[in-house]
Amino acid sequence: MRKRSRVIPLHLTDRELRQLNEQAERSGLSREELLRSLIRGVELRARPCEHHADLLHKAAGLCNNANQLARVANTYGEANQQSVDEMTRIARAVWEEVRDKW
Repeated sequence: MRKRSRVIPLHLTDRELRQLNEQAERSGLSREELLRSLIRGVELRARPCEHHADLLHKAAGLCNNANQLARVANTYGEANQQSVDEMTRIARAVWEEVRDKW
C-alpha cells in the first residue's frame, strides 16, 4: 500500500509547468518531491555544480599542504621558500578554479 494515498489534481499553464520543471531540474528533485518540500517549508537550494567534488578535493589538498607547511615551520622554526611558493601556487590555482567554474 502506498504511503501517500491522497492525489490532488493540479492544473498549470504551459509557463507554470515549464517553471516547475526548471526548478525541479535545478534542485535535482522530482516534481512531486519538489512540491512536497515547498509545502513543508524546506529552503530549496540548487544542486551542486558538476565541479563541486573536484573543487572540494582541491581545497582539501590545499588545507593538507597548509597543515604540512605549518608542521614543518613549527618543528624547525621556519619553512623553506620553495614550500611557501608551492603553497601560494596551489592556493592561486584553487582560487582561479573556484572563480571560473563555481
